[in-house]
Amino acid sequence: MRSEALDITIESRKDTIWIVLSGPFHNEQVPNIREKIEGLIEDGNRQMVLDMELVTEVGDAAVPMLLNELSLVRGKGGEIRMIFKNPIVTTAFAAYRNIFRIYPDSGSLARGGWLGAFKYRRWQLSRKTGVRLSRPVALVLLVVLGGWFISLGFIIMLQHGRIRDQQRDVQELTQWKQQTLLELQSLRERLLPLEQLGIIPDTAADSIP
Repeated sequence: MRSEALDITIESRKDTIWIVLSGPFHNEQVPNIREKIEGLIEDGNRQMVLDMELVTEVGDAAVPMLLNELSLVRGKGGEIRMIFKNPIVTTAFAAYRNIFRIYPDSGSLARGGWLGAFKYRRWQLSRKTGVRLSRPVALVLLVVLGGWFISLGFIIMLQHGRIRDQQRDVQELTQWKQQTLLELQSLRERLLPLEQLGIIPDTAADSIP
């Protein structure tokens, strides 16, 4: 048994339960954390925030346990949102960042939505590549990309409209051609007796194509 202790603080903020972890999150602490989360769920709590920014180590059993608890609470219409940006915890959850709702700090979580998620993605990008985006630049980039996608969608819509118009024109011309051929055939059948009597010249040479 490891001697290091994992500090656990649980508090209620409005309709959300906050669980703040500090210290090494070894496998030995996994049953205790599971018991606390499931106890909160059984008590009717559906919205939880798990703050792991001060966690210094993450055992290999911690993430699978939290995945199970996330599935459990989501099955009851709830959610577990997570707060952290330190490299140790980020590395442990890297393969599951699209499953968990992760925020870099409480401010981003309070704002919520795509802005909070974007801030976390921006931090991950800067950590991996060394490229940092200021908030104004990031917003301008989002606006430009959004405008580009809207313009692309508008162009595609116009092209689809032109293609439909061309298809309609082709169909109308085909119908007109077929109708014209039928009328010419009917006219030839009417003139045939006159040709046979020699009243008008034979038009066989002018056969319909």
